[in-house]
Amino acid sequence: MSFYSISFIVFFVFFSLLMNYAPTAKSQRRILLLANAVFYGFWDYRFLLLLILVIVIGYIGAIQYKKNHNKIWIDGAVIIYILILGVFKYFDFFSESFSRIFSIKDNVTLNLILPLGISFYLFQAMSYLFDVKYEKIEIEKDFVKLATYISFFPQITAGPIVKSKDFLPQLERLHRIKKENIYSGIQLIVLGITKKLVFADRIGVAVDEVYKAPISYNGISVLMAIVGYSLQIYCDFSGYSNIAIGIAKIWDFDLGENFNAPYIAKNPSDFWKRWHISLSTWFRDYVYIPLGGSRNGMFRTYFNLFITMVLSGIWHGANSTFIIWGIVHGMASALNRGFNDCLRRTSAKYTIPSGLCIMMNYVFVSLAWVVFRADNFKHACTIYKCLFNTSGLLYINVYVVAFVIIYIFISVFAVIMNNGNIIAINLNLDSMKNKILISIWIWLVVEFMYCGNSAFIYAQF
Repeated sequence: MSFYSISFIVFFVFFSLLMNYAPTAKSQRRILLLANAVFYGFWDYRFLLLLILVIVIGYIGAIQYKKNHNKIWIDGAVIIYILILGVFKYFDFFSESFSRIFSIKDNVTLNLILPLGISFYLFQAMSYLFDVKYEKIEIEKDFVKLATYISFFPQITAGPIVKSKDFLPQLERLHRIKKENIYSGIQLIVLGITKKLVFADRIGVAVDEVYKAPISYNGISVLMAIVGYSLQIYCDFSGYSNIAIGIAKIWDFDLGENFNAPYIAKNPSDFWKRWHISLSTWFRDYVYIPLGGSRNGMFRTYFNLFITMVLSGIWHGANSTFIIWGIVHGMASALNRGFNDCLRRTSAKYTIPSGLCIMMNYVFVSLAWVVFRADNFKHACTIYKCLFNTSGLLYINVYVVAFVIIYIFISVFAVIMNNGNIIAINLNLDSMKNKILISIWIWLVVEFMYCGNSAFIYAQF
C-alpha cells in the first residue's frame, strides 16, 4: 500500500475517523494496532506472522527479565532477533561466499523473501529491550501498547527508527486530530512526495542508465551520475521520512527528525549526525556507548567508531559493497576523530575554511555512495575508472542540474539564516495566500511527478 495510492487515502481517512472519535487512549491503541496490521498485511499477510512473533518474543523477554532479574532473558531475545535477521537477510550471502571461497559446488541457500521493513521493526524491538535493560523505561505490561509501538505503520517499512523511550509515553495519552497538526502534516507529506516523485525518481532514471553501462559514457556523464545518486538517495529517503513524520503528525504523534541538511556536514562525524539520524543515534546508544564509547582511551575510541560504522554497513544489506561502504565510513570517522585529537593535544590553531570542509566531505560521501549503489566492488571500480573517460556519450539530466542548483541555494540559506540547520516549511494555511501557494505546489507535483517505478530505496533494507 503506497503512501500516494488511492487505497492508502481510503485507509488513512477511515482510521483517522476511528482514531479521532475513540473515547479513550486504550481504545485508540487498539484501533492503531488494527491499522498497523491492515497496512502491513496489505503488502503480504504472511509476514504478519513474523511480526507477531517478534513482538511476542520482546514482550515475554522483558516480562521474564522483570520476574527473574536475569539479563539472559533480554540477551536471549536480542540474540533471537539477530538470528531472525541473519536467516532472512544474510544466510544466502554468507553461504554463497563460503562456498565460493572454498570452491564448494553445492552450497545451501534458503532463497527466502525478505520481509518488508524487517530491519526497522527488529531494531525498534531491540530498542525496547535495551531500554528496559539499561533502565531507561519500565517494563511494558500492556501487550497492545508494545505491539503498537513496534508495528507503527507510518515508519515500519523504512523508518525513522523511533526508540521505545521516546514513543511508548506518547501512547499513554489521548490523541486528537488538530488543525495545526493537519497543516504541518500536509506540508511534510507534500514535501516528501515532491522529493520522491519529482526529483528522486526522475534523477534515478538518469543514474540507472549510466550505472548500467558506465564505459559507454564520458567522464562528465559519469560524474553527473555520481552526483545524481547522492541527490537521489537523499531525496528518496528523506522524502519517505517526511511523509512518515507528516502522517504521524496528523495523528498527533512525534517521530522526531531523521535528516538535517546532511550534505553541508563538515566531516564524516558531522555527516552521521545529520543523515539517517534515527539509525545513527540507535548505533550510538546501543553499540558505540556499550562498547565503551570514548571512555577507554583514544585508540579504543577509534576502534569503537570503526566497528560501529562497519556494523551500520552490514545492517544495510547482504552484499560485500555495504560492508566495504561501512569500512570506508568507519575509517573516515576514526581518522577524523584522530585528526581532531592531534589538534587538541598540540594546541594547534590550524583551521580549514568551512566551505572547503563541506566540499571535501561531500566529495568523500558521494564517492562512497558509488560502492553503496554498485552491484559489486568490481562494478564500483569500473565507475571510478570511467570518471576519466575522454570519449563516450554526454548525458546530463536536467533534473540533476535543477536539484543541484536548488540544493545549493537551500544549503547556503540554511548556513546563513539558520546556523547550518535545515529550514522547515511551516505555512499558516488559514491564510488564503498560503492556501493558493500550496495548491500551486501540489499542482506542480502532479505535473512533474514521475509515473514509473517509485519503490523507496530503503524499503529493501
